[in-house]
Amino acid sequence: MPFSRLNMRLTKMNRDSLQPVRLLILEDRPEDAELMVHELRRGGFDPDWRRVETEPDFLAQLTPPPDVILSDYTMPMLDARRALELLDERGLSIPFIVVSGTIGEDSAVAMMRQGASDYLLKDRLGRLATAVKHALFEGKLQEEKRRTERALAASEARFEAFMRHLPAVAFIQDESGRLLYVNHESDRETAAQLRQGDMRIPAGSPNQAVEEITVDGRVRQMLAFRFLFHDAAGHPLLGGVSVDITEQKAIEMELSKALAGKDVLLREVHHRVKNNLQTISSLLHMQAEGLPDVAARQALSDAQRRVHSMALIHEQMYGDKDMDVVNFGEYAQRLARDLLDSFAAPAADVRLRFATEPVCLTMDRMIPCGLILNELITNSLKYAFPPGRGGEILVALRNGDAGTVTLTVADDGVGLPAGGITRRSGSLGMRIVQILTAQLGGVFEQKSRNGVRSTVTFSKSDRLNPDHP
Repeated sequence: MPFSRLNMRLTKMNRDSLQPVRLLILEDRPEDAELMVHELRRGGFDPDWRRVETEPDFLAQLTPPPDVILSDYTMPMLDARRALELLDERGLSIPFIVVSGTIGEDSAVAMMRQGASDYLLKDRLGRLATAVKHALFEGKLQEEKRRTERALAASEARFEAFMRHLPAVAFIQDESGRLLYVNHESDRETAAQLRQGDMRIPAGSPNQAVEEITVDGRVRQMLAFRFLFHDAAGHPLLGGVSVDITEQKAIEMELSKALAGKDVLLREVHHRVKNNLQTISSLLHMQAEGLPDVAARQALSDAQRRVHSMALIHEQMYGDKDMDVVNFGEYAQRLARDLLDSFAAPAADVRLRFATEPVCLTMDRMIPCGLILNELITNSLKYAFPPGRGGEILVALRNGDAGTVTLTVADDGVGLPAGGITRRSGSLGMRIVQILTAQLGGVFEQKSRNGVRSTVTFSKSDRLNPDHP
């Protein structure tokens, strides 16, 4: 069997184990190209190859790029030197091996400097497969290096663009205080002022502060963040990021002034409302004293006490630092004492006891709660202790679960008679308690055992019930 047919059969049998390679051969002698392909097959390759000998054909075969180019050193229409120039002009980096019949050492070195991967003589093609393997391996390394360099360049470009557009001053300095980096060259003066004494910051403890600096004669307020870190060699570096908050601080100051003005206005409103309510309370008291009818006089006195309970709320709001909420526990104690004094009950006869926790309520809940408390204490003072009998009134206020509040008024007086329908339980005051409890969305309970115990439970934060006035 002829050698060529045997070689073709062996190639077909072993093709599955061969390494595919796309090959472009610059050669004006077809038999030399065939010999190169034969040597590559012997060396473990399965070449998919094209032979060209002119520049147009060479350029046409560069898309898609081949894996390896084998080129004769000199040819009539295209030589290896020109082929390398064409690759360079197009930014292509393809493994390029010069295969020539005669090439001097100086020429070979020149070709390597120009970009060739290797060179060998045609009478030593036995090492062609090894040269191609080496060139492919080097090509992969070079491509990986180029990909890494491109990725690094893209990352650096993104970082530079980000830092350039960052609306803040960012800088890095070394342990000697030398400024290594600043994102805005125009802010070098700013960075120089901000970094003074920075290396005193403990490692691992970022520092945040508002600092004043002067740049171009203008005072600027900067929110500065500084932190220590280390470079690849382990040297300590200081990083800093500072945001100009001069305008925000100016706006904050204006808002503070506006809020202060609002507080003054609200205090004035509470003060005037309190004065007006106290005037009404005084008029009702004066009117009651001049009435001969006992029932009418009592009705006006009850109304006067209700007005006083509301005036007391505005007085407390006027005096508190926070006018949005009021400590109802403090209010409850003061109202109870005022009511006791208004009935002129001797302290030896009726005593007050308090078990009040701090409970802060908003104005829309304070008014109904204050009126409820007024009615419950007034009822105890009116009906619990007949002449000659003393006792105790307990006012308790407790924070419950899920934001609830429990208000309790209990006395150890005569209690409710059987049936519970008396002036005490069916009066206008008790109807007011029930209406206001419903308005709060709460629950009212009253028990009579060794006196009367009245309890109102409601949510501290829910809005008032719109179905009740």
